[in-house]
Amino acid sequence: MQLTEEKIFKLAPDSGTAQRAREVAHFRRWHLLAGNGRAIWGEYGNPYDPFLVAADFEKLAVHCTCPVRRKPCKHGIGLLLTFLRYNGEFSVQEPPDWVQSWLDKRDRRFAKKKEEKPQRSAEAEAALAEQRQRNRERRMADMAAGLDLLENWVLDLLRQGLASLEGREEDYFQELATRMVDAKLGTLARRIRQLPQVMTLDDWPSRLSQELGEIYLLVKAFQKLPTLPDALQDDLLSLTGVNFKKEDILANAGITDRWLVAGQFFAEEDSNLQSRRTWLIGEQSGRIAMLLDFSWGGTGYESDWRSGSILDGEVVFYPSRLPLRALVKAHEVVKDQPFHLPEGLTDFKELGKKWAAAVGTLPWVWPWPAILDEVIPVHTSGRFLLVDKNRDALPLACTPQSGWQLMAESAGMPIRIFGQWEGEAFRPLSVVADVEVHFL
Repeated sequence: MQLTEEKIFKLAPDSGTAQRAREVAHFRRWHLLAGNGRAIWGEYGNPYDPFLVAADFEKLAVHCTCPVRRKPCKHGIGLLLTFLRYNGEFSVQEPPDWVQSWLDKRDRRFAKKKEEKPQRSAEAEAALAEQRQRNRERRMADMAAGLDLLENWVLDLLRQGLASLEGREEDYFQELATRMVDAKLGTLARRIRQLPQVMTLDDWPSRLSQELGEIYLLVKAFQKLPTLPDALQDDLLSLTGVNFKKEDILANAGITDRWLVAGQFFAEEDSNLQSRRTWLIGEQSGRIAMLLDFSWGGTGYESDWRSGSILDGEVVFYPSRLPLRALVKAHEVVKDQPFHLPEGLTDFKELGKKWAAAVGTLPWVWPWPAILDEVIPVHTSGRFLLVDKNRDALPLACTPQSGWQLMAESAGMPIRIFGQWEGEAFRPLSVVADVEVHFL
């Protein structure tokens, strides 16, 4: 078909979408641009968890995984405009699984007869499986080369001394981060970009040494990937930047329970990239699950998990040696019913033991969730602390506003707190009082 701007803009639901689509219609704004004779597709936005966008030329239509409800969205329209203006930037490839699945659904929807779309032959299925394997091998080779580069960078830096970094501009780190993105190591690229922030701290040599140590350990573990247990392989792939498909995770069996939305933590992951960790606690199972969502450029989060909500449903965990990250498979919000929170820790020494066991199982685990019972918040020498029944103290990572709110909730009496241990301090996220949950 002959593609024109007029045809493209006819797809837009309103003039605002059409205008916003113009802003994304440049090949440099896309992480991937590819196509074949039937369709084009691309990846836009957050490089660690991009929106998947596709367009079908056979019956002009677009598809996008962004959370915008009114479709077609700016990404779908923008992809078509990008192709119209910069079609030479699109590489010719076989469609990935998610594109082929979308095209197949469209074919079935528009088929006049069930026989109109024949099933793939055994030879075609074998060829497709072979292509997927080649793609995986190519990506793994790119990642291995990128990790070798990173290993040499860390070793060279340690030989020169950390002081050699003083006075370095951010471009020095950005260049390395860009090479990590090119090697399909998006998560490591983010960690590299955060190193200049580490160097602004008073104890930056110690903090930087710890960060480099974790990165180096990750590199060495990945080099032994085929020899490691399956669950640890999944952890390493996730830690280096491989995204697992949500539909594959949701296809697995989960844990059915009543789940309390016990706390949320928001963080700035990268330029224009925010993350949200939502913590759920299972009433009967005692399991703690983390829902990890991203917001790119202030577009908002896909789901709204309200503090103190009780969800009756199934939660599925990502594969891991230490399963924490999860997805909610199906649920109903329960109202006006009590929730019996599992017992928490009353001894900070026990928290230390559990944290040590977690790090021993998965050295890169962060953060570690915990329920603390019978603790009293105090403010002394300009710092907020928690004190347990043994009068041991635990430093708090909190804003002054959250700290004083915690003091007011306690009024000098022992309380129950949910939060996350971050290696050097405990971040309180909520106070559980009777059946109420107060977010901090």
